Amino acid sequence: MTKEKESFASLFSTRATQSRFVEPKESITSTKVNTTSASPTTTQTATQARSHLSPLAGTILREARRELGADTSVMSNTTGIIAEGSIASAVDKVLRRRGEELDDIERANIIIHLQRDLMGWGVLQPLIDNREVTDIHVYDFQTVVLQRGKISEITGIQWPNHQAYTAFIDRLLMRLGKSLSTQQHTVDASFPNGIRICAIHESVCGARGPLLCIRVPRISEVSLENLITFQVAPPLIVHYMASLIRSGEATIMIAGETGTGKTTLLKCIGTQFGPDESIVAVEDTPEVNFQHPFFRSLVSRPPNTEGQGEVTLQEHIKTTLRMTPTRVILGEMRTPFAAEAFLESAQTGHVGLTTLHARNARETLVRLESLLGRAQKSVAIDIIRQQIALAVDAVIWMFREKGTGKVRVGEIVEVGHFVEGVIQVRPMFKLIQTGDKPIWRIDSWTSNFDKQLAKDGIFLGDWPNEITFSTQTKEGARNVKQPAA
Repeated sequence: MTKEKESFASLFSTRATQSRFVEPKESITSTKVNTTSASPTTTQTATQARSHLSPLAGTILREARRELGADTSVMSNTTGIIAEGSIASAVDKVLRRRGEELDDIERANIIIHLQRDLMGWGVLQPLIDNREVTDIHVYDFQTVVLQRGKISEITGIQWPNHQAYTAFIDRLLMRLGKSLSTQQHTVDASFPNGIRICAIHESVCGARGPLLCIRVPRISEVSLENLITFQVAPPLIVHYMASLIRSGEATIMIAGETGTGKTTLLKCIGTQFGPDESIVAVEDTPEVNFQHPFFRSLVSRPPNTEGQGEVTLQEHIKTTLRMTPTRVILGEMRTPFAAEAFLESAQTGHVGLTTLHARNARETLVRLESLLGRAQKSVAIDIIRQQIALAVDAVIWMFREKGTGKVRVGEIVEVGHFVEGVIQVRPMFKLIQTGDKPIWRIDSWTSNFDKQLAKDGIFLGDWPNEITFSTQTKEGARNVKQPAA
């Protein structure tokens, strides 16, 4: 298995400088991720694995896959590992039934394809395992693109044909209890390990497709320590966010563009929920899954083919108010009515935590105004702003650096009262220098949560105006209390 991963690593591109029409051989010789040089045997294996199957071999592969699927003794194997002998037997059985013969190389090629297709992520497994890859975009069976941060790069990875690719998507969705069709043309789902997929049926993809997008979270263990290890924010800011969560009084919005780590940050600071709190999460796709004894989750449901049976986020949020939660988590604020229901729950004393797409911290409040304005068309803008000021206590804005691709906390503001038509905002922290040595500026040495911060040993006045990952307090007399695991 290790050799197979190394052979596929040689297919990765380090920069999308080639056209997608570049021959596979050129892709191999010009681009590598693995710093270890591939041996001749490894390169040969990779070339064979990528070679196109003949029409007869493609037919044998499809029938052997069906043969394996019908064999309950094989597919019910709890280890998830299908022996090579079982796959070879299925291939030979199909060949005998059809009265066909294949040479040893092509037969071995079919077995390799089936092994990768039936276990794990198939031909995409090396990309999933590579810690630099954050997103995988598949355009069709012969075009796989990876992303490191926001940089797209073409690869030489492909499936033998269109049917093998669509079968791979079907298998992924089957593991999640979902399917793709002309009636259900888009599926969003997530695996227990946090990997998210979005599959789009080829009937709505133009000349290519089906499309498959895979997002791989690279902070594997959700903890405050990993936020520091991955340089999302320096210790002071991480402990500040944790302290706000532990206060049990702060409704927080985590904002940012797509792929900036909003949900990951939510899960990390969520480790600071009190052990006796009652937590209810409302999501379109279940991703949060807090390891907490009193955690419950409600998932929205789209309408069926007859337009019936839909359950919306706002309906679920209203339901949470009958479940006596101490916190209401909205996975992602997308619709006006979900925003309205969430803010109403926060105004009635249910501390909230949610994510929202926005380009900076202040724009998050403008986005909220826009969403509420569409949900409450007859309500004056001053009333809407009062609702926001009453409901929201802090905004954390995330972004991904273009150069390094690292996820950072870009800005944090605390939301105050509504005064003379304006929502009062107190800037707390802001990233002022990016790169390998990022610097954050402390914009305020006082907070609306000074009592809770002091309880946790955080005194903002002891810190210099600018902080990095190695900055110590001015006096060095006080230490930030380490948060509970």
